[in-house]
Amino acid sequence: MISTTFTSRRTLLTGALGVPLATALGGCIGRSWDELAGTSLSIATGNRGGVFDRYGNALAAVLEERLEGVTATTHHTNASLINLREVAQGKSDIGFALGDAAADAIRGTGPFADPVDLVALTRTYDSFVHLVVTADSLVTEVAHLRGRRVGLGNQGSGTRLVAGRILAAAGIASDDVTDTDHSLEDSADGLRHGRLDAFFFVSGIPNAVVARLSESVPIRLVDLGALVPELTEAYGPEYTLGPVPTSSYGLPRAVDTVSVKNHLVVHPGLDGDLAYAVTRVMFEAQDRVDRISPQVRQPNLGAAIFTSPLPLHPGAERYYRERRL
Repeated sequence: MISTTFTSRRTLLTGALGVPLATALGGCIGRSWDELAGTSLSIATGNRGGVFDRYGNALAAVLEERLEGVTATTHHTNASLINLREVAQGKSDIGFALGDAAADAIRGTGPFADPVDLVALTRTYDSFVHLVVTADSLVTEVAHLRGRRVGLGNQGSGTRLVAGRILAAAGIASDDVTDTDHSLEDSADGLRHGRLDAFFFVSGIPNAVVARLSESVPIRLVDLGALVPELTEAYGPEYTLGPVPTSSYGLPRAVDTVSVKNHLVVHPGLDGDLAYAVTRVMFEAQDRVDRISPQVRQPNLGAAIFTSPLPLHPGAERYYRERRL
């Protein structure tokens, strides 16, 4: 836990400098790369039960174990858009974000009126758009959502951003569906009890909440593969085709969907030694992360540097140079 004195200093420094506390305390580096006395990290994750949440909690625990003097805490958010703004404003030190939302943020497009200053520590893993319906649903394509009750994701979430783009690509206006902005858990419960006809969520696979839903109610994922070319043409290479195998949720058949990169983002002013240490732990303590949160999706070193259009933080780049990536 963060002490009262430390919290007060964080508030003061964030207000004065507009950067995270970890940036301001960058000089507190010990004798070795893993000694960072008096450093507190705040990690913005996402919806409870999502991969951002599960991986973020495990990463925080491992950072505290492996980095001497580091306290790492996580907090739930509605995910990408909020996380990007929190990191840019110094309210969080590290944030998870979908690649399409991160690209909008640094370009000042989409939901961002102006560009924001962000860099990446790593590309984490790829997420997949889930459009979830019950197995006996008459919804077999996005166009069938017209006139139905659909969970589009929380306000401020990356899910809501891409869901709106998918509906538009299918020719569905926002007022053609009865929209709810519930959390993932509430959306799953709504589908289970018949309060929703379908819901969107963007996550690595398998997603724990969707997996639990599939154990109580037979489900399907609606195939979204036909919409990928239009999304790519409109918004760029952040959207690609991604397969979801039957084994993910006991699906009746495999489907193609929209795949989106994920990034771990920080403020450019984050101390270089700290950025290096966090990045190193992410790749050198993956066995420990897996023991804390079994089978959670983790970054792949071969794909880590491919964060375009976000630049890499110099501290993270230093680690990748050491690994000769």
